[in-house]
Amino acid sequence: MTTLNAILGRVADAVLSPLAGLPPLAVMLALAFVTALVVLGVMKVASNQAKMAAAKRRIHADLLEMRLYNDDVRALLRAQGSLLRHNGAYLWLSLLPLVITALPLTLAIAQVQSWYGYAGLVPGQPTLVTADLRGPAPGVLPTLDARSLVDASLAPEGAGIYFPSLQQVVWRVVPRTTGAHVLRVKPAGAPALEKAVYVGQGPARRSPSREGADFVTQLLYPSEPPVPGDSPVAAIRVDYSERSLTVLGFELHWLVVYLAASFAFVLALRKPLGVVI
Repeated sequence: MTTLNAILGRVADAVLSPLAGLPPLAVMLALAFVTALVVLGVMKVASNQAKMAAAKRRIHADLLEMRLYNDDVRALLRAQGSLLRHNGAYLWLSLLPLVITALPLTLAIAQVQSWYGYAGLVPGQPTLVTADLRGPAPGVLPTLDARSLVDASLAPEGAGIYFPSLQQVVWRVVPRTTGAHVLRVKPAGAPALEKAVYVGQGPARRSPSREGADFVTQLLYPSEPPVPGDSPVAAIRVDYSERSLTVLGFELHWLVVYLAASFAFVLALRKPLGVVI
């Protein structure tokens, strides 16, 4: 999963970096349009279009029969049974295209989330960095320092605070200038772990957490390699806030906009492209 995430990350960066100057809503609409084309293409190639069209006609006929004979209990029950049978056949015919598109779209959504799902840190505005420990802290707490790709303007204010009940160490960090930075958590007697941090509000790759190597966390946070299993630190988290898009005066999560636009494009393009869905 780590190798796959690294490959997908490079591809996503190559696609999304040139679009960083565009309004996020325009990028979401463009991605939704491409997604609709991919979904319709897979649906046309991987499904039996003739059988799907026949199943849809039978479903419409069953609905019409239910409406016409709603005073005949026997006919109504027969039509309902036929409707369930034809709906099942339609879903079965749709299953293969859904399976083919589900995993690639999930992986793509995780990459886009890294770019557009989180708002950046604001210079001068403090944030929290948290290290989850695998067990009770030793006599010497982990330390935190910063290595910036631009300057040394991202640094913790004082020592970390240890919360024994949570097995966490928390630092207060104040970024000073925009840009890419690297935080280094140094556990006692173990190698340091790095956590990428980006200060600024524009679209850029961000990850609120660097965690272990299990499938779910690597799917949710694909931007950084997993924390080694033998490290005293289980995870490093940065307190990014969620980003939202403004659409017609409403604040919406980018995924809502993306999925709604993808569905709308699928409905709009299915007849011009001759695809039965």
